[in-house]
Amino acid sequence: MRRNYQLLLADDDEAFREAVRAVCEPYFSIIEAATGGEALDVARRMSLDLALCDMHMPELSGLDVIEAFKRENKLRPGILMTARCSAKLRDQARRLCVDSVLEKPFTRQQLLDTMASVVESAFDDSDFGRQLRPTWH
Repeated sequence: MRRNYQLLLADDDEAFREAVRAVCEPYFSIIEAATGGEALDVARRMSLDLALCDMHMPELSGLDVIEAFKRENKLRPGILMTARCSAKLRDQARRLCVDSVLEKPFTRQQLLDTMASVVESAFDDSDFGRQLRPTWH
């Protein structure tokens, strides 16, 4: 039986959230947040499996949100999305145990590949990972 993973999608750009939701909705139950503070509040109230957070949001950055989730044991994997990725940011993300950094703009398949890799690694669920990847991959 397929597990229903709870995904927190946090980005202050509503149109971007809609586009990501359209890609992820067949595979995840999605809870959305428009700010870092809202994302943290959602994570404290709900049981989540993973988060996909934009780096630059009002109130708290995606990095701050993922760090808080991990510190409070509210979430295992976290993926950081950013349009401005530097070696310094990647190092900081790695130190804070961010599972993956996804550079914007990204393709539908890059998003699904990243999600598949994170789910496979965090939950030892290769069957779910295969669902997110085309058979030719």
